Amino acid sequence: MTPAQLRKFEEILQNRLKKVQEDIDSLLEELEEVGTYENIDDIEDLAQLETINDSDKALLQRLLEEKRQILKALRKIREGSYGKCEDGSEIPIEKLEADPLYEC
Repeated sequence: MTPAQLRKFEEILQNRLKKVQEDIDSLLEELEEVGTYENIDDIEDLAQLETINDSDKALLQRLLEEKRQILKALRKIREGSYGKCEDGSEIPIEKLEADPLYEC
């Protein structure tokens, strides 16, 4: 992989990291607001709140996992191992263009 290609992937990953972090921050803020239980009038509201919290928590888990994968890919770029399988073979650039987080 050329240095220009690596810079391109690093920029893509940095932008993706910024977006994921914004989504995480927004979701955490929403969960904090919803989690106050101040506006609950009846058992139906409580049940709906629990469902929202469960789906938001699942989304938060997915976002945190994606952030972990992005940070790992950025570390690999710095270490010079991005775009390579553990056996040292190159990952086709087309696969990385389709999914910059692709791993063998």
